[in-house]
Amino acid sequence: MIHYWYTIIKILALRKFQTSIALDESITRTFRVRLFDCDGLRVMTASKYPAYMDYMRWELIARSKLYKVIVGRGMAPTLGSQKIIYRKPLKLWTKFEVKLVTAGWDDKWVYHLHYFIQEDYTKAIGVTRALIWKKDVPHVLADIIKEAGGPSIAQTPSEWVLKMFRDDKNIIEKSQFQ
Repeated sequence: MIHYWYTIIKILALRKFQTSIALDESITRTFRVRLFDCDGLRVMTASKYPAYMDYMRWELIARSKLYKVIVGRGMAPTLGSQKIIYRKPLKLWTKFEVKLVTAGWDDKWVYHLHYFIQEDYTKAIGVTRALIWKKDVPHVLADIIKEAGGPSIAQTPSEWVLKMFRDDKNIIEKSQFQ
């Protein structure tokens, strides 16, 4: 957890020294599989993929105009759901890239694709859906995006992305212990 917070603080601290990006721009960052990222078989454990996905979303916020809008209004980005498809393992000490692509947004959710790439091969894909909160109330994403310089109309994600999250609320409601 120390490394996680160190990386987030570093991203926020270095934001002034990096070029700014558009809020829907794709970004890629190279990482290395570290010893504490791995399980006993010397491959990156499944619990580490979401942390790398977080780093990329934080970098997008920090380097775009979203940072000023979100922090200025006292809001917080919150992950609503994520799905990860694993294809091949990332092995200890090897380099890999994480590419963040904004898949689109609607009035409430923004959708991102996170590609874990090694030697031009996609090893895993993470798909996330996030929203912006303030005092336990989700804010209208279209207003936030417009204020951050983005398009005023929603960019609907692909149908396969929307389908991944379609039943999330029903699954949680049906699984409540009574």
